[in-house]
Amino acid sequence: MTHEHLAALSLLAYAGWGLALLLLLLTARGLMVLSGKAKADAFPPYHYNPACPLNRLSRAYMNTLELLGILIVVVGVSLYLGYADLAAELMPWLVAARVAQSLVHLMGVNHWLVLVRFSFFFVQVALVVCLVAHILVQVL
Repeated sequence: MTHEHLAALSLLAYAGWGLALLLLLLTARGLMVLSGKAKADAFPPYHYNPACPLNRLSRAYMNTLELLGILIVVVGVSLYLGYADLAAELMPWLVAARVAQSLVHLMGVNHWLVLVRFSFFFVQVALVVCLVAHILVQVL
């Protein structure tokens, strides 16, 4: 597998994780509405109750989107410019950190879990910064 393929597949895996969270959220909400346990308009977008697993799932999904646009641009530029080697090395770790962050978010919310979750987010941001710096060094 080439560096280009691995970088692209890792980006696809990241998006796939977001899609999996979305499908889980849609299924859970749909079952609640169909079973009569909730009305279709019972899921306000800005309400967050950390004690509710469905709210945590919704936030885990939304948090996955926070880096997606940036990743598309950075990995896309690395592929376009022919610098996919580092993207191929870093992206699988970034995807793993995102999945870990989401799973910790789904576990619950307390001081320690938030610190662990933030640590996984920090790893993702640091990896993107490394990738951007690598591209800039190569180009400049």
